[in-house]
Amino acid sequence: MTSTNSSMTSSSSEFDDYDTSQIIGLQVKTNEEYEDIIADALWPNAVEQWFVFILGTMMVIGVVGNALVVVVVSTNKSMRNALNLVLMNLAIADLLILLFCLPLTVVNDVTKTFWFSAIFCKSVNFINNTSVYVSIMSLVFITCERWRAITYPLKSPFVRTRSVIAGIWLLAMFLSSPEPVTLHLAGARFVRPNFTTQWGTRCKESWSEEFQMNYQLVQTIFSFVLPLLVISVLCLHMVRTLHFSSNHLTVASRQISIRKKAVRMLCAVVMLFAISNLPVHLYNIALNYGLLSTDVTDDVIAVRKLLPRVFSYSSSCLNPILYSFLSGRFREEFGRVVCCLRDEKSSREFRRKQASLYASKR
Repeated sequence: MTSTNSSMTSSSSEFDDYDTSQIIGLQVKTNEEYEDIIADALWPNAVEQWFVFILGTMMVIGVVGNALVVVVVSTNKSMRNALNLVLMNLAIADLLILLFCLPLTVVNDVTKTFWFSAIFCKSVNFINNTSVYVSIMSLVFITCERWRAITYPLKSPFVRTRSVIAGIWLLAMFLSSPEPVTLHLAGARFVRPNFTTQWGTRCKESWSEEFQMNYQLVQTIFSFVLPLLVISVLCLHMVRTLHFSSNHLTVASRQISIRKKAVRMLCAVVMLFAISNLPVHLYNIALNYGLLSTDVTDDVIAVRKLLPRVFSYSSSCLNPILYSFLSGRFREEFGRVVCCLRDEKSSREFRRKQASLYASKR
């Protein structure tokens, strides 16, 4: 698996969508010429280079945005309510995905080669899967917490948020542990005698293709379909409850308005999660079950492989933007942090100029 905030994909199929059979048995004069042909075939084409640019831009935006969320919540006591603490937890998971998983996954995808060590093969996969599970469980917990607060407003929370966050990470690490154990580096098979190259090396599981097919299906159900079903049902129930409350109550209109804003933000995050993760799950199922046509150009292969990545990572990139647009408090705090950083930069420049002026007068 390699993903949203983002999503889980099958690492055993990383290169199965590319046809390298035309270069496997090619007979040329020297090993160097043979490797040059392989490099030309596996090096990113123009379409893949455009996707690299798009994903790189998303990475920068996502890292800045999620870092702002972490700074805002961690440095402001008034922002440390249950919802915002879990949103910060979600931002930390997104940062791990964007910083550790996106770059390696993109290099892996566009060169059709895993360039890193076996330890990276296992650890990147583990970090990615853990972060994805944390994102999913955080969304489920946020939805359940909002549902409880709206449906049973007089009842106090029955669990401590920090304990839940710790439990989410422990459970996510447990659920992510089986697959990395089976991962190993597998070099491409070339018919040329005494020829070895890192080109075409894959990070893949050691279990059978049939098991991988079933594993992918179960994974999609438990990491996407069921969580999405739960949070969708709860969101619909919250919307109905708030609609009923606004029609029959007049006293706590301000409180109802605040709750409606929180539910709108939550529903937007959930919709983003669904839209961004559906394509990559469909692609993985189609790939593992052999439903993709092989009689297509390399450009088509690049689009159908990398476009789901763009959707998948968009969740990690756009969540902070959603908070900014849908939450006035987050927008204010984002502005405060940016102003502080700008003032600090101006202060450093002023001190540097003063020091230079003082040194020139001596």
